[in-house]
Amino acid sequence: MAMSTQPSQSSNETTTENTLRYSDSDLQEFRVVIEASMTETFEEIRMVKERIEDLSSFDFSSETMVYSMHMAEQGSEALEKEKAYTQMQRLNEYLQKLEDALERINDKTYGICKHCNCLIAKERLLAVPITTQSASWKLQKQCPEDGIDRVMPIQK
Repeated sequence: MAMSTQPSQSSNETTTENTLRYSDSDLQEFRVVIEASMTETFEEIRMVKERIEDLSSFDFSSETMVYSMHMAEQGSEALEKEKAYTQMQRLNEYLQKLEDALERINDKTYGICKHCNCLIAKERLLAVPITTQSASWKLQKQCPEDGIDRVMPIQK
């Protein structure tokens, strides 16, 4: 995990302070992972939209049928539509979080825990690219004592 210490300057001051962040090459690696996740999410959204359209067109065609659909079948169709809309909402929320992560990459703040201001473990960022919390904070609600986030295997 390459870290960079970059001088930071505000618009009015010329004081220099150290900022811990991932290197540009690490940020580019994260960008590739996030963009791949976005592509997969767009594909899932497309499939769910098709499913919703299929369910909606089935509802429309069933209105013209001579025999009405059994009440249990109508309930099943309504439940399927509700599940598809819920899945669509979750996918859109995930997509927004991926876009937010790309913004943090552009700002060079990606991978910094919003609670501890330490670098989130690279393994965690690769596994959960939308995370904004270190593993220490997520699991124990405390910052790592040494300021280094570690992803440890679960002890049996």
